[in-house]
Amino acid sequence: MALQAAEEGVYCWEIDSGNIHYTERCLQMMGLPRNQLAPNIFTDPEQTIHEEDAAFFRHSVERYLDTPTTIPMRVEVRLRNLTSRGWKWIRVNGLLERDAEQKPVRLVGVWVDITRRKAADYQAREEKELFRTLIEHIPNSVYFKNRESRFVLANSATARKMGVSTPADLIGKTDEYFFDESMCAVSRSEEREIMESGRALTSRIHYEKWKDGSETWTEITKFPWYDGHGCLKGVVGISSDVTPLVEAEHKAREAEQKAREAEGKARASERAEREAKEIIDRRNQALEKELDLAREIQLSLLPYSIPARSWTSEDGSLTHTAAFHHIFTPCAGVAGDCFEVFPVGDSGVGIMVCDVMGHGVPAALIASMLRGLMEQLSPQAGSPSLFLSSLNRQLTRILLRANIINMYATALYVYLDLKTGCLTLSSAGHPNPILLKPGDRAELLALPRSLGLGLMEATCYKEVEIPLKAGSRLLLYTDGLTEAANAQGEELGVDRVMQFLEETRPAHIKDMIVSTFRYTGKFTGCSDLADDICLLGVEFDPLNDEPGAESNAPQQAR
Repeated sequence: MALQAAEEGVYCWEIDSGNIHYTERCLQMMGLPRNQLAPNIFTDPEQTIHEEDAAFFRHSVERYLDTPTTIPMRVEVRLRNLTSRGWKWIRVNGLLERDAEQKPVRLVGVWVDITRRKAADYQAREEKELFRTLIEHIPNSVYFKNRESRFVLANSATARKMGVSTPADLIGKTDEYFFDESMCAVSRSEEREIMESGRALTSRIHYEKWKDGSETWTEITKFPWYDGHGCLKGVVGISSDVTPLVEAEHKAREAEQKAREAEGKARASERAEREAKEIIDRRNQALEKELDLAREIQLSLLPYSIPARSWTSEDGSLTHTAAFHHIFTPCAGVAGDCFEVFPVGDSGVGIMVCDVMGHGVPAALIASMLRGLMEQLSPQAGSPSLFLSSLNRQLTRILLRANIINMYATALYVYLDLKTGCLTLSSAGHPNPILLKPGDRAELLALPRSLGLGLMEATCYKEVEIPLKAGSRLLLYTDGLTEAANAQGEELGVDRVMQFLEETRPAHIKDMIVSTFRYTGKFTGCSDLADDICLLGVEFDPLNDEPGAESNAPQQAR
């Protein structure tokens, strides 16, 4: 009864006869009923142990049997569920009984389900890596100081600011290594006050004088640093260099003073106006260059073409293929739309389309962050609902840490199994895709309604599975397509798109995407977009050879 309450399985392996006895809990872990003969995990581990753990498990058991010891055996491995083909982590504990000649006779022990502990360890490592990735890619300086104001953690931006090679070179140092003595006294007093009062210092402009005599200005935020038990550990600082802005402000004030002094003098006034206009023009040009650079970087991260993905049976008698084409057009320099197509296992393809709320740089940064999170969560890509739930959990935590409460993203994730010809779809508040079957009408797929990504950490997503016929085409898109409006303010809508596809019957997937985009421009009657547009088409087992497939390049608005 005690073992049943602990949910532990008991086994007894008679080594000479090779017989093994399991309790019902062991059989449940293997996914077997009580009356079914179960394989011997010790003599034939390949049947029940994960292929990456089987050799290790066999070696660990043999070493334990060959080593005279009274210490119990403990081995952690992944156990296969022989019914569902899933996996769970177990710890195999055992104690060996020997005969008078010290020959191994019997191994008795328990199986302990440690899946939740392993999942918690993985999540903790994942969160730590996400945190490190976040602070390393933030252009601002981020650092942690202990109660003596000594650096204990910093990102690369802080190391560059301080003039050291790596963040590790800062550990244990104080501001006295870098700044003028008077400035260090002010900083230390400030940090003591933060630790004693528990109040944060937010967005304060600091004057900095360095040991070499140079001067800079920085915008800084500092707040207390507590451990998980609420004990004070020090302070956290986030700063950004605002020296150009402060210098520009000083210059602007000087220009304003000169303008007042020259009031009444027409020539001086005109000269001041010209100088001010030149300053504004240079700033606007610099800003435009930065936006153009950001746009080029974003476009370079997107695939220029998406190669077809194929699966062939082992005997070579059956081959399934998926072909792709896409168009991506930002409306304002950089876009909040993004997409991704990547292989999953030997026969799967993961297809993702996201739309971040808003436009411009903030939306583009969130979109880039989502692309990075997709790569980290690729082990879960075979389950759309689990993939979106994990993506939502990580994005929500990042937005909360950054105190961003007005941003979210919609997403549609599709898993295509080329082996079975089935689609599994899950949506996070995203427009439903359009399925165009060969010889049938266009169909708007019905998916369970759900919240967007980044709104609630505990949101769970559902998924649906749809079998595909050869020649079926799937259109994934962002709301910039259906919400495109003409001069009368009338939106295009999904019904018009479906009617257009039924009437035109595009010959191949590239024709389907290009003609849909052109139809949108014809409907709106203008080239300037009110929203980002992303179109991604998927064709399962194309019925015809696609002309121009080798140049499957994205159509990008310049």
